[in-house]
Amino acid sequence: MARALLAAVATGSLGFCLADAVEGDCKDGEQQGLSFIQAKAMARDPASKKAVEYHWGSGRGNFPEYAVSHATAPFELAKKIAWTWSHPMGRFATLTYGTAIDHQRNIYLSGADGVRKFDESGKQLWEYESLPAEMMDAPSLHDGKVIGSDTKGNVVALDMETGKVVWKSKVAKEIGQDNGFTMAKGGVALAACDWRNPGPKGEANHRIQALNASTGNLMWSYEPDNPVWNFLPLFVDDGDFVFQDLTGKAYRVDLHTGNVLWKNGGLDGTWTDGGAAVGNGMVFTVHNNEKAPLDGLTEFNPGTLSAFNLKTGDLVWKVVTPRPPNNAPAVGKVRNLDGLSVVMPVCQQVVPGSNCDVHVYSADNGNLQWVFHGPQQTGLLQAGDMEGLAFRTARGVRGMCLPNGWSAPSIDAEGTVFVGNEEGNLYALRDVDGNGVIYGDDEMQSFDTKVLRTWA
Repeated sequence: MARALLAAVATGSLGFCLADAVEGDCKDGEQQGLSFIQAKAMARDPASKKAVEYHWGSGRGNFPEYAVSHATAPFELAKKIAWTWSHPMGRFATLTYGTAIDHQRNIYLSGADGVRKFDESGKQLWEYESLPAEMMDAPSLHDGKVIGSDTKGNVVALDMETGKVVWKSKVAKEIGQDNGFTMAKGGVALAACDWRNPGPKGEANHRIQALNASTGNLMWSYEPDNPVWNFLPLFVDDGDFVFQDLTGKAYRVDLHTGNVLWKNGGLDGTWTDGGAAVGNGMVFTVHNNEKAPLDGLTEFNPGTLSAFNLKTGDLVWKVVTPRPPNNAPAVGKVRNLDGLSVVMPVCQQVVPGSNCDVHVYSADNGNLQWVFHGPQQTGLLQAGDMEGLAFRTARGVRGMCLPNGWSAPSIDAEGTVFVGNEEGNLYALRDVDGNGVIYGDDEMQSFDTKVLRTWA
């Protein structure tokens, strides 16, 4: 989607997410985050390192409020950009995938050619070059390390200060390029691996691997009932995590043993780009309702958003979405709405002329609360894909991103929703008048990430 990294800074705070390239946010210094002086003091004192809380520790933020920030991000996006970064070889030289932000507001960006670290002013501090392996999953921060995976089947831990390899473990012949998440907590790192057939749409990752986050030693592996796609494990306490497979089936698994506590839901034979979310005592999953492979992709292929009881795995409610729910939702407090809400982007990517919407549902019962009617795909492919195909291929990186229609959304402290679109715009959304429709400059702001179309 976007091929440049941009940061918006308001009174010294970083905010929101940028498409699939920047899924980051941070905590306001006056909220629960650490001050800069505190962070430096803790970094000098090895005994206190465990107390450091990263601003945005993974591509989906921090446990337990994933996709929700304690900072207030700027609503007028186009007026608040503080700096930008593009690859020195040109804006189409790589593909960018996920970000994390540490306790000192340094930003870690993964891409098809490796990982880069920037300070809060945009200065690049170090670069880890991974080619010919590509690092197409969003990394996470854990105990002074940046932990990610690459397409050659490795899980890699980099020193946050230097970018040097701390450990590198081979877990499979290949790890798929499906833009998932490598997550770590409690001394355990989780990654999807074992990219192979069969799958509803060809190859997919068939196995989940747990590693010791300090040493890289293999701990356990688990093969779910169906392959995973855009693997997104979310920790629900100190000992368990949840995820969904590519059919939308939800799993709760013991982090330290790999034992399955429960599994439920999904629709056999289907495939989705979507992922899970947690909140309100529930696990939320998505699946498409049409069996794969589809005879014809259209924007009107329906899907299902389901809510399961976190403890028991029982279905609490489900709703049918009018378009495919092809990303992970966000669960949090949305402006002017009671209780918690589920922000669900819906869109069918790689279909010229298809429309993209954002739906917000009550987390209690699935009632629709508001809708944003977003843009439509105007070209044969999404913004930047065809334009940069030849250049990226010549460099030895993946030619096309083929992103989801929407990025995974995030919610700031004021309940504003931030989400990126396949057409290259980042959106800020809020329902000011409470009429259930996002419309007008006081309810929708956007920023063009400058991935301009030169081919359609």
